[in-house]
Amino acid sequence: MAELSSNRIAWTYVDDTGISYRVAALKALTDQALLGGAAAASTVPPKPPSIKMRRATVRSAGGVSRTVPLYSAAQTLIVGLVVTPINVNVAQVETAMTPVGSIIPERRPRVSVTSQST
Repeated sequence: MAELSSNRIAWTYVDDTGISYRVAALKALTDQALLGGAAAASTVPPKPPSIKMRRATVRSAGGVSRTVPLYSAAQTLIVGLVVTPINVNVAQVETAMTPVGSIIPERRPRVSVTSQST
């Protein structure tokens, strides 16, 4: 198989609280309609670096693994026990990969809330 295009587009990421953010996404992955999200308007604010997107680990038949972002809870890559293959690039070759495990949730850094008493 040939290599998937590396063209990036503006895409919408919906965080766990329902707020939409603009991110750059690989068009070849979003075109497969498995990762959720939608094309982002220029009015959608960019995702702050403090939010790490939810993602999933996918693995090829040869044992190579990658992580792919899940742009919304409405994604269809992993739904319950049903998993759907997705094509990603591995060494410049389009490779079919299957999700393994569960969804890796968003991670937000802890905010220091220390206080001093007098």
